[in-house]
Amino acid sequence: MSNPGINVSKSLFELALDALPDGVVLIDADRRVIYSNAALIRQWGVPKEIAATRDEHLMLGCACQQLIDPAQFLNEVDRVTPTTEPVEDELLLRDGRILMRRSVPFVTDGEFAGRLWVFSDVTDARSARLDPLCGIPNRRAYSIDFPAFAEAAPDGSVRSIGIVDVDNFKAYNDLYGHAAGDLVLRQIGALLRKRIGHVDDMAFRIGGEEFLIACRVAEEGDAVAFFEALRAAVAGLDLTHEGNSPHGKVTISIGVGTFRDPQPANDLFSHVDAALYRAKRDGRNRVERAGVAALRASA
Repeated sequence: MSNPGINVSKSLFELALDALPDGVVLIDADRRVIYSNAALIRQWGVPKEIAATRDEHLMLGCACQQLIDPAQFLNEVDRVTPTTEPVEDELLLRDGRILMRRSVPFVTDGEFAGRLWVFSDVTDARSARLDPLCGIPNRRAYSIDFPAFAEAAPDGSVRSIGIVDVDNFKAYNDLYGHAAGDLVLRQIGALLRKRIGHVDDMAFRIGGEEFLIACRVAEEGDAVAFFEALRAAVAGLDLTHEGNSPHGKVTISIGVGTFRDPQPANDLFSHVDAALYRAKRDGRNRVERAGVAALRASA
């Protein structure tokens, strides 16, 4: 094929990508922007003069201004870019939009040669299932996804759920106001989003200050360690809460249940909720396990 034919094909290819509603950007192994389409520039509000530079650093800076959690966004870009790992996750923007981020690497002769990033606006599809305050799935999503998780056939992994409650949260709202309470919930939502990393793991806001996390782990002890780390992370925020004696700061209590075989969702929730009650009764800022016998009996 002659060079003119190659140039025409390339032009048609770019025209096709520019017609897509999804944002597309292609980078090479040195993280230079080879191509970005018109939808990407619109999605991220990139000024034309910055887009023209094809400078990845400047374009990422524009993207970070739009994101609720820019640090996590940049960390994932840096982590995955030079690898052969595919990526699929969702990004929350400050204006309420939700973008699905997908990426695939290009490999030549066994070496990383570049990466294609695609961003799709899924706001309408997700908003009915997303809690706008915490940025995680809401009670409606929980009512559909949790039973499917609890009652699914065994897959060899240990399944675990944790019911999380913010200790003495009504007292926090009374002392510091509902706006401050909302800020606490936003920070806890951000922690949950960071710690729910596996594609099959889920976190839901199921009540005012109550959350449910469903995840898969290798061993039962891993589940307790995961939730203990979450408890410590919330305490580590060091948010003053004088109404949460004796801790003096915002803390959470967690009931945890682990199982391998399918469990009736309602029974499973009841057993783990009882463990949460014991954690609250015994001093709060605790992780309490549900009785294994009770979980087996409900199977």
